Amino acid sequence: MAVYQTYDAKTNHEDLTDVLTKIGDMTTPVYSKLRKVAAKNTIHEWSTYTHDTAADNAQVEGATFQYGTLTAPSRLTNYTQIFSKTFQVSNTQQAVDPAGMEDEYAFRVQVALEAIGRDIEKALVNGTGASGASGASGTARKLKGILAFITTNVSTGYGSSGTTGSGRNISEGELNKLIQDCYSNGGRPDWLLGSYTQVNKLAQLMSADRTYNDGNKEFTSAMLVYSSPFGRLVVEGDSQIASDTLTVLQKDMWAVAQLRPVKKIDTPETADAKNGVLIGELTLEARAEKMNGKATGLAV
Repeated sequence: MAVYQTYDAKTNHEDLTDVLTKIGDMTTPVYSKLRKVAAKNTIHEWSTYTHDTAADNAQVEGATFQYGTLTAPSRLTNYTQIFSKTFQVSNTQQAVDPAGMEDEYAFRVQVALEAIGRDIEKALVNGTGASGASGASGTARKLKGILAFITTNVSTGYGSSGTTGSGRNISEGELNKLIQDCYSNGGRPDWLLGSYTQVNKLAQLMSADRTYNDGNKEFTSAMLVYSSPFGRLVVEGDSQIASDTLTVLQKDMWAVAQLRPVKKIDTPETADAKNGVLIGELTLEARAEKMNGKATGLAV
């Protein structure tokens, strides 16, 4: 007599766990940690003033005052960029009992929130504000990001020939010189933000200081804070920064200017489905790029 096996059965329940695991790096350090300010127009502007260099200042007794020409502040500009994510769930799917969630539509809203945050992060870091950034009928406006704004303190290698050029490992000397350049322009950088590759390289840079705790069998190989000759900088990775790049930032010299903060709109049902959109409009305000820096072309 043939044994009745699971291969023959038609009525066994499926074994599907009630857990849904989302995969992907959704961290957004720039978007999450920079201060938020209000934008009032699609062209967002702000002003900066550069101090004169120190001069020999000695006056004779009884001298007549001499009045020179005053320097006007400079006006800087960035365009707002519109971000959106749509989602649509059939009313049938909304009515069934899906595994790993209580509400399919709410799940899709949450996924869209995470995705639009990552898109914003990418723009805030890598946006070029290139030709056509101002937009036109049928052409989207595009903002200029951190890496494009930093043009003054750009390190392609300092020091001996062993640390210069493309494909080098960053040295302690190069890093300190980059921080020094920021200080020389009035900056007080407090954030080392780089690719995950460069955060790992920083930990290797201080390999002699690795520790092993025999009590709890814990080996420490990390750099969470870098104490430079010019102050302490928090070390953090960002998945949207190119793998060969490390930035030195003064966090309060940047801001996210929001014309329309991201919000959810449940759009009218034009089919047998529930649908909506997340939409927002914002740009990056770079208050003093000279107080910040970046190292590029590093080894990966």
